[in-house]
Amino acid sequence: MIAKALTLFLTAAPCELPPTAELTERQAEALCARPVEAPAGTARSTLAAIYERRGFEQARAPQAGDTLKRLRAWLESIFETAGAETYSNLTRVVVLVAAAIGAIAVVVRLAGRKRAAPKAVVAAAASADLMLADPIEHLTRARALVTREPRSAAREGLLALLSALERRRFARPDRVKTNREIVSELPSRGAPPALVDAVRTHLGWFDRAWYSVAPLEAASAGRFLDEVQALVTQLAEPSA
Repeated sequence: MIAKALTLFLTAAPCELPPTAELTERQAEALCARPVEAPAGTARSTLAAIYERRGFEQARAPQAGDTLKRLRAWLESIFETAGAETYSNLTRVVVLVAAAIGAIAVVVRLAGRKRAAPKAVVAAAASADLMLADPIEHLTRARALVTREPRSAAREGLLALLSALERRRFARPDRVKTNREIVSELPSRGAPPALVDAVRTHLGWFDRAWYSVAPLEAASAGRFLDEVQALVTQLAEPSA
């Protein structure tokens, strides 16, 4: 573009011949038609004059801007390819999977804590149940319940009898054994035969009353409490 402009400029410039030259009109036209090779300095000054013309201000500017534009367009074309899109999608999937695994781990941990807490409570309750209160305390609660809740009163009477047996080491604090199994172990633990028979009678009555479909009457529960209190008093004596 610059070379073309220079050629047009040089061609359009007027042809000046030495004043002493005696040439015919045809010779002068032929001489002016010949291309003139300007010296290097003249060419530079001529180019400088061209660059100073309006519209040619950006002619001498470096082409770095175009190169950067091409590089940017090339990079954008790379990142917009299917491979780049696949990589972006894969990264998104990996992040989502990691987040899901983390959430599941947190939920499992919380569920484990919630599940362990009831187990701890149940274990503590079971340990508490192994230790019965004093027989007199159970009998006191039983007397307070006998009129309005005969079944609960009978249960307190049973606990009073078991507590008395455990305090004399005739029974072990084992809540998984049935009443019949407790009675069967009494002789091996040194209980007198008369005591074994009495305990068998009273525990047998409790099993029949507790598991019966018929409601337990307050009078029957009261008699049971009286008999249990007599046994508790007997077991409290050293000679029992």
